[in-house]
Amino acid sequence: MAAGFWRFLLGCQLLYAAVVTAVLAAVLPLSAGELVLTALLVTVSAPCVLVASSYLAGRVAVRRDGRGDRTPLRGLAAALFREALAFSAATFAMIAEPYRRAPREDAGRAAAASPVLLIHGILCNRAVWRPLLTRLAARGFAPVRAVNLEPLFTDIETHTASVVRELRELQRASGGLPVAIIAHSMGGLVARAALRAGGAGLVSRIVTIASPHHGTALARLFRSLPARQMRPGSSWLQALNASQEGALPVPVTSIYSVHDNLIAPPRSAVLAGARLHELTGLGHLSLLRARLSLERTLAALAGP
Repeated sequence: MAAGFWRFLLGCQLLYAAVVTAVLAAVLPLSAGELVLTALLVTVSAPCVLVASSYLAGRVAVRRDGRGDRTPLRGLAAALFREALAFSAATFAMIAEPYRRAPREDAGRAAAASPVLLIHGILCNRAVWRPLLTRLAARGFAPVRAVNLEPLFTDIETHTASVVRELRELQRASGGLPVAIIAHSMGGLVARAALRAGGAGLVSRIVTIASPHHGTALARLFRSLPARQMRPGSSWLQALNASQEGALPVPVTSIYSVHDNLIAPPRSAVLAGARLHELTGLGHLSLLRARLSLERTLAALAGP
């Protein structure tokens, strides 16, 4: 489960803080209070280190690929700070997700049904959608369902099959209406694959947020099957784009940030035929929490 992965990551952050504090205690005459403060500061700095490392790795990977579309430096510091906060918030939310009640599906508004399916990205779970869920309810979208893509490292086509089943169930619950999809990161590729598998009668529109429609160079650092499918130029991505790009059967909106720390280059999120919203100053997870990106998402969902 994704929650287990994030518990492990949080444990690594705490271990990192403990090791750094122990080393400082061995070489500096620090009081007990100063040691506690040091441990807290190092713990808080860990997400900043991880996010900064992802930005650096992305720039190196893009340069190695010989592609000129790199993360701009202007606004990068603000994006790093926002992403570190979003990373910490997402960590605790995803750890707590198995112990919380599943997001409520409001099926009681059948007369004005506006079904929506939320699809998260790789290594995440549906807890990432909680900032958006309240806004969807306030705007009257219902029923809304958020899926968990499991197992974590299975191929995208396996996730696609389970998402198609969810779409059909949600469509039945909505009186046969096609379902709108909002998807983050890899979830956007799953959404497009589900559209290819289920057809336009099943899906009304797709809104992708920070989705690597043309892959991400960072995927070359990992050997799992979905990571290989998300490498630039992979046969899976080429087949998906050849069947849809420039000829999308339903409205598709791609929302992305030029300061995305995991999609390298960030403009890999550009999809021919889709309506594009390019933002700045936001990282991969902060796109799911920032007011501007959430408002763009809701506007795209309600658009013609």
